[in-house]
Amino acid sequence: MQTTESVKPALYNMPTDLTPTIQMDFHALNDLKSKMSDSGYVEYIWHKVYDNKNAEFEGAEKHTSWEFPECWRARYWLNYILHGNIFKDKSVLEIGSLFNFYSVWSVLSGAKSVHAIEPHQERFELAKEYVKIRNMSENIVTDNTSIEDYMKHYNGAKYDIVFFQDVMYYLHNPIEVIHFISKVLKPKHLFLETSVCDDFGDDGHFMLHKPNETKMDEHQIWEKEIKSSLTPSRNALRNLINMYDWKIITYYDYKDFIGHGVSPPRKAGRKDYYVLERKE
Repeated sequence: MQTTESVKPALYNMPTDLTPTIQMDFHALNDLKSKMSDSGYVEYIWHKVYDNKNAEFEGAEKHTSWEFPECWRARYWLNYILHGNIFKDKSVLEIGSLFNFYSVWSVLSGAKSVHAIEPHQERFELAKEYVKIRNMSENIVTDNTSIEDYMKHYNGAKYDIVFFQDVMYYLHNPIEVIHFISKVLKPKHLFLETSVCDDFGDDGHFMLHKPNETKMDEHQIWEKEIKSSLTPSRNALRNLINMYDWKIITYYDYKDFIGHGVSPPRKAGRKDYYVLERKE
């Protein structure tokens, strides 16, 4: 496996103006309330997480009280409405797949296969069940492994698309993972989203994050397992992207999303979303 020691940074200027290429389409998000019709499957998984871990699936029609929050619809719109054409007949690696919700949506958007990796045992088991009840076991393979172990035992597999969304700020080695994606996996497209912190200057920096268990809410019930991790500033993230010479297809900074949704970082506008294309 290559390491960060072999990085040869490309020549670039430090960013001073991180202007987003798009704005959120809130009318489209409202339309998705009726168009995203598979909330019953997701509600069943939440039912197993919070209410009855021994529940058995009896049909999506049995679960009708939950609907997709605005922040979920926002990322769905970003991934599959704006960029749905990217997925046709493509292979996808999803790093940190949680319950494989996005693995399934990738297949529904045309992907021929998804390899998902999820380190948490309980999430992994529920992810496999979710794929099964969606009848996609032939298209989606999930491994119970961390990105660190995946890199250590990498077998040379190649993918057209890599998902690295809402994972980076849980890691102690995010630069190494970005290097691995960029220089070893070399996908055609990288979907990158992460929480970010404020910048002190153009160089950017990483902030040490140590979760406070007293502040955990239902959306972060597993974060207590993270002892420490590194959250990038916006400029640090952009400088990494430039260093590996990615072409930016889409950049969205969530600043027009402030006050929306239930996800604290999105509601505060502290997220960066990129779709990147590898330069030939």
